[in-house]
Amino acid sequence: YLSVCEDPFSLEDLAKRIRSSSNFRFEWQFYHFNGIDPRSPLGIRKALDSIIGGSDLHRFLQTSFDAMYDDSFEIEALHQHCRMVSGTDEFENVLASAAGDRLGAYSRDLRDSNAREKEAIRQLFGGAGSYFAYQLLPGEASDCAECRHHNNHLFTTWFYGVAWDWCLFASWPDRKLLWMGCLTDTD
Repeated sequence: YLSVCEDPFSLEDLAKRIRSSSNFRFEWQFYHFNGIDPRSPLGIRKALDSIIGGSDLHRFLQTSFDAMYDDSFEIEALHQHCRMVSGTDEFENVLASAAGDRLGAYSRDLRDSNAREKEAIRQLFGGAGSYFAYQLLPGEASDCAECRHHNNHLFTTWFYGVAWDWCLFASWPDRKLLWMGCLTDTD
């Protein structure tokens, strides 16, 4: 019910700005979908489960994997308590802050993006139509030993086999389009 598709709009300018600021890595993939509810965190979670389970669907992570510290790319099922949350405003803030070199361990000017910067991200992603934004976050179940581990929401060794920072999603229900983006600074 998910298939990889070509980028319906260019993210190259955004990617160039992100990758040139504070040593970020940024990779993404667009998908066509059927049979998921792209307006709900549960529907996006189901889509992510499919992405994790399908080698053709997570190939963008595997092909961008760098074996600098770890020799093998691994991907595993998502921890049961991980949370998919609506990311409106935070989605735009993370991408705009990364592009402006105001996010991550190496930035000298850590701060949220201003309204104009976030609006530029909204316009970029809104060019494909009205979208819903989501972010994957760690689980918080107090009685779960796995939830006590920092970054328990990470499902792959994509970033040198160590923790990475943001896993973002956007969906365009009217176009049956889904986007997944992974972003980290190289700390």
